[in-house]
Amino acid sequence: MEKEILENYKRAGEIAAKARDLGASLVNTGVRVEEIAEKVEAEIIKLGGQVAFPINISLNEVAAHYTPSLKDELVVKNGDYVKIDVGVYVDGYIGDTAVTIKSDGKDELIECSEKMLSEAIPLFTPKRRIVEISEVIENVAKEFGFNPIRNLTGHGLEQWNVHAVPAIPNVPVSENSPLRNLVLTEGQVVACEPFCTTGRGMVRDVDPALIFKFVRDVPVRDFTARKVLQMAKNEWKGLPFAKRWVQKEYGGLKAQIVLNNLVKLGGLHAYKVLKDSAPVAQSEHTIIVGEKPVVTTRI
Repeated sequence: MEKEILENYKRAGEIAAKARDLGASLVNTGVRVEEIAEKVEAEIIKLGGQVAFPINISLNEVAAHYTPSLKDELVVKNGDYVKIDVGVYVDGYIGDTAVTIKSDGKDELIECSEKMLSEAIPLFTPKRRIVEISEVIENVAKEFGFNPIRNLTGHGLEQWNVHAVPAIPNVPVSENSPLRNLVLTEGQVVACEPFCTTGRGMVRDVDPALIFKFVRDVPVRDFTARKVLQMAKNEWKGLPFAKRWVQKEYGGLKAQIVLNNLVKLGGLHAYKVLKDSAPVAQSEHTIIVGEKPVVTTRI
């Protein structure tokens, strides 16, 4: 990996870690999730990074993809599991990290997700079979008596690409899977993000969609729709963006109409909220594969 690219990854990871820790420090009973989101995203810019995807602040059985809308009234209640998932880029190179906070203190579910991650990190070495990492992640969940989430995975990171190959499953792929013998290579950048739950270990898509991503240019007559599509492509660099950001520009009703139409036309992809049947904990770091793996999102 070129020195400049490595430094960009490290800088993005450092900013992401600081933003994640700020978000965690703001989790208190009665705080509005929108307040956390606005402060964390502003901090990323202040520190010299750019937001790689809207901060995810997912509570309890919601595993991912919840980011507040404008004037969102959702507040943290005592005992909530609050997952803070932050992405930052520097020149397109991304740091992605997450932590789970509970306003009344850490418990075994959170400890499980943290151990799933800490046990996996040393294994991100060249020529390592990914299935070996998945086995370790799953075994830690079993040790605690919880379920890993089977249909969520860690993922590769590339310039301007938050979800690149390879996938890092929380459970081993089947014996006959073509991915069974997939191995890591020197210099790959990956986000390892184990999820565990007291629920069934399978998330489902539920409304609403609060995060969107540019897919392709499509012909639209409405000026605002054309503007949003161009912002998605150029200003937000084809990376995921928040409904909240569009609402700030055009108001709630107009933003909803425009986003719905652009999704129907195939110009945008909508990420619905991902939900399990019971509380979920998540931990995540960005790792550069090497004989001694480098964790960019650890301060």
